[in-house]
Amino acid sequence: MSKIQLFCLPYAGGSATIYSKWKRLLNTDIELYPVELAGRGRRFNESPYANVEQAIEDIYREIGGRLHAPFALFGHSMGSLLTYELCCKIKQQKGVEPVHIFASGRRAPQCPNDRKVMHLLPEAEFMTEVHQLGGTPRELFENRELAEIFMPLLRADYKLVETYVYHEKNVKFDCGLTVLNGKEDDMLPEHLTAWSDHTNGSFKIVEYDGGHFFIHDQTEPIVKLINETLSMVALSSGR
Repeated sequence: MSKIQLFCLPYAGGSATIYSKWKRLLNTDIELYPVELAGRGRRFNESPYANVEQAIEDIYREIGGRLHAPFALFGHSMGSLLTYELCCKIKQQKGVEPVHIFASGRRAPQCPNDRKVMHLLPEAEFMTEVHQLGGTPRELFENRELAEIFMPLLRADYKLVETYVYHEKNVKFDCGLTVLNGKEDDMLPEHLTAWSDHTNGSFKIVEYDGGHFFIHDQTEPIVKLINETLSMVALSSGR
């Protein structure tokens, strides 16, 4: 019986290591594959992406050869946007789709950006805004050398998200889609329910205590949700 591959995409500035704790919590029939984006982790020496299209081409090259088994995708914040666009590309190129999509901490891709545009802010203001959002280690703000390395990557990721233009696609998924959200995040409810426009399958929204980076504090319940969801998928498909 082939395992379900779970591809996980990080938030702005995040690396594949943000999902490392999940491995010990996932069911044995789920294979974790945290995707490393350019400019971080083992790909530190590569340039960050200029736009979403470039990111999707790169991610597709990275995982395209592994899509012979059942697979699911999870993305948080920027990672949710990339997950949606990646799923569209996979369906267009290969004619297959995930067994389930998990979109976390992000409004649906067709919803307009209602947050402050960050990537054009002066450095000091940019750092202040990032610090207030949480999720970024304090030492990155206190250590000048670390900040000089990390802030350009983070700014590039914000630019990628903030210059994204949604184009209507003739793509609707048949798999289920689960939206995860932090109760203290300032997400409009209609921007979360708008994700349902992209699936003919099951749809639900699950809320957790915490703000935008609730995934760090809610690791165990989130992985429990993934385990339960993908177990149901396996049962319904007779795997």
